[in-house]
Amino acid sequence: MISKYKYTIVLLIFAAFFIFGSMEVMDYILRIRETQLLTESGRVEMESPVRTWESWENDKEGMVSEDIASEGNVLKIEQIEDAIKCWNERNSSILHEPVAGQVSMEEAIKAGEMWLIEMGIGEEKDAAAYTINAELGVGVQTGEAGEQLEAYHSFWTVKYSSQSISAVLYLNAVTGKVWGAEIVLYEEQPEKTPDDRLRLFVELAGLQVSDDDSVVIDSGETRTEIAIKESQLYAQERSYSMAIGLENSYKRTTYQLLIKQD
Repeated sequence: MISKYKYTIVLLIFAAFFIFGSMEVMDYILRIRETQLLTESGRVEMESPVRTWESWENDKEGMVSEDIASEGNVLKIEQIEDAIKCWNERNSSILHEPVAGQVSMEEAIKAGEMWLIEMGIGEEKDAAAYTINAELGVGVQTGEAGEQLEAYHSFWTVKYSSQSISAVLYLNAVTGKVWGAEIVLYEEQPEKTPDDRLRLFVELAGLQVSDDDSVVIDSGETRTEIAIKESQLYAQERSYSMAIGLENSYKRTTYQLLIKQD
C-alpha cells in the first residue's frame, strides 16, 4: 500500500515538473517569436540624408572614382555657393556613408595629405606619422525637414595630428577639394605672405581669384580676404600666434570659403 502511494507521489512530482518545464519552454519560444515579429515589423531601412549624385550616374560608364577626386570643375558655381552656404550655416551634422558620386574615405584622406604638401604645411614623409580620423557628414539647420539633400552638400572632415601639426580639413564630398581648413603648427615653417597662401588655397579649391584687391587687416591677428571670380564667394585666411610658456609657441591658421553678405 505504501509502495503504491510512493509511486503515485513520484508520478505527481514528475507530472508537475513536466507541466512547469513545458510552460517554460513555451514561454521561451513565445519570447523568441515575439522578438522576431517586433524586429521584422519595426525594421526600417535608414535612408541616406543625401541623394546619389545624378550627374555622376549619367556619366558613370565613362568615369571612375579617381576622376571625381581630380576634377576641379565638377560643380557649377551656383552649386558651390549652395554647398558652402549650407555647410557654413549648419547647427549640426548628420553622418552617413558615401553615396554614388562621392569620394571614398581613402580618397579624401589622400587628397588631404596632398593638400598639406602643396600648401607647404606638410611633407610626403610626414604622412606615415599622422594620426588620422575621418567622417562624412551633411550640415543641417535647426528645424529643417528630413528631406534628402544633393550629394555636394556633404563634406569629409579629416583630422591629421602629429608632434608638429594638428590639421582639420573640410573636403567637399563630390569634388574632393579642400574648401576649409584649421591648421595649428607647433614648429616653425617657411613663411609665405598671407596673400600667396590664400591664393594657393583658392587655386587648390578649384576656383579662380577675382581681379579685386585683397584686404589685409591686422589687429592681434592677420585676416586676409580675396574675392572669387564671377561668384558671390570670397576666401578668407585668419592667423595668429600664441606663446606657451617661455620657449614654446604655436601658430593657428584657418582657411574658409564664405558667401558675401548683401
